[in-house]
Amino acid sequence: MSNVFDVGYLSINQLAYQFIKLSQSNVSKTNSGILIDTATKCLQLMRKYEVIHPVADHLVHYLSKVGRSSIEFTNQWIDETRTLNESYLLQLDHDVRQILDQSMDTLSQEKSQELFNKIRKAVIIAIVQNKYDDGLVLLNNYITAVDFSTQPKTKEQFISNRYMEFLFYQYVLNIFSLIWFPNDEADSNRIAIKPLSAGKFSKATVTNNSYKPLNQILSKVKNYHTKNESLFGVTDDETRYYWGILFFNLCLLFKQFKFVEFYDSFTEYFIEQQEPLNYLVHDFDALKSNLLAMFGIVSIFLKPFNSLRLIDIDTENNLIDLCSEDPASLEYKFYGQVMVPLAKCDFKNVRSVLHNEDFVADIISQLEYNLPVSCRTNDGNTGPSFINYMMSIIDSKNFFVILTNSKEISRLKVAELLGYDITDQNSVAQLSNSLIGIISALDLQRYGVSYDSKTQNFTNEEIRDASGEIAELQENINDLQAEVRAETLATRMTELLLEKYYN
Repeated sequence: MSNVFDVGYLSINQLAYQFIKLSQSNVSKTNSGILIDTATKCLQLMRKYEVIHPVADHLVHYLSKVGRSSIEFTNQWIDETRTLNESYLLQLDHDVRQILDQSMDTLSQEKSQELFNKIRKAVIIAIVQNKYDDGLVLLNNYITAVDFSTQPKTKEQFISNRYMEFLFYQYVLNIFSLIWFPNDEADSNRIAIKPLSAGKFSKATVTNNSYKPLNQILSKVKNYHTKNESLFGVTDDETRYYWGILFFNLCLLFKQFKFVEFYDSFTEYFIEQQEPLNYLVHDFDALKSNLLAMFGIVSIFLKPFNSLRLIDIDTENNLIDLCSEDPASLEYKFYGQVMVPLAKCDFKNVRSVLHNEDFVADIISQLEYNLPVSCRTNDGNTGPSFINYMMSIIDSKNFFVILTNSKEISRLKVAELLGYDITDQNSVAQLSNSLIGIISALDLQRYGVSYDSKTQNFTNEEIRDASGEIAELQENINDLQAEVRAETLATRMTELLLEKYYN
């Protein structure tokens, strides 16, 4: 395997997950093209990196079923490559243990490099085959056999040390095994021979303890970078691995519902700086689409809707260019079909898009494993629950904007302004009950916000509190679509909701 920097194998697990999720949705019946493309891309990467994911058998079977079989991807190829993968792992494990048994001293630099190159290939196999423990054992044995320097003296020592690359593999193995794609051997065998199930992806219990190993690795990464910052060059692989870990950590901030931290870090990396953006685009394409889509979601939670256009966020237009590259990508669809309409106050179309089965399937298949766990439903799934929660945030933010423009407004008018079909009495009733619940839960009566059940009107009476915050927001507000100060209240209420229910 070449020593040229290449982490494209990381996409295999994501594509496998995406295929499974799409195959369970109605998309499999209405748009087989996306399933064919996903299966083909996944198999092509397996062939490129000479490693087999547990779902490979099913991908080949599916392509054959829809008349897209290929001489490149056969059951024989799967079996032969899988056997080679397993033999390689077993042989390397034997060799490493033999080194540990025979040598009392650490390996020489030359032998360390040779061994690390072998372990690098084995780690890639372990990642793709979901044999994360095997990969971690190999890395732990390697660090026992070699002498890593936490503060190399020269550039040559720094490059040959490869400590950041080592930490990168540790980080990926842990995030895949503990957070994203947890797996056990029974599931690996089952998935290849029976109809696909989301069981192995949706039953994982992610707790605060799941993040501890990742936080420990991240601490080592930052300390090593701080101590040796002068040695990190723009074109060095160690620099690429450093930023790769930070990109993965950015995903985890989203996963943990740390949206403010995510937004601040994202803008620092990709708007205020240029170098990290180059690494994301050229070296970590596997994460690019997801991070752009996550940024769109976070922006909806945190920013005024009338400033959701990327041109208002990124004056250099780098993000617009990235989101516009591929019309089939999730970030392209999310920006054009959700963020832009929100900025134009076209709430009816936004609701329609977020209820569209194909659009929801896109989000779930690509992002569900990294959606905040606090939005899981009882069966362990996060996708629909999170999307529903996002829609409720959109409703509540707009509701508070509407209130700042009205002293009294009927519940039907509120529903209409929020894009609801007012002839659907059940939806209107659910919305009204939800908004009434928010008013009660956040004790908004003290700000003069209430609901009159007799008139079925929401009211906003001017009440001066010590800070005068709400009353001041109500002054000089004439235009719902253009008023930024009204959005300040909506943002504040969003923060209160997050703090009350999801911290």
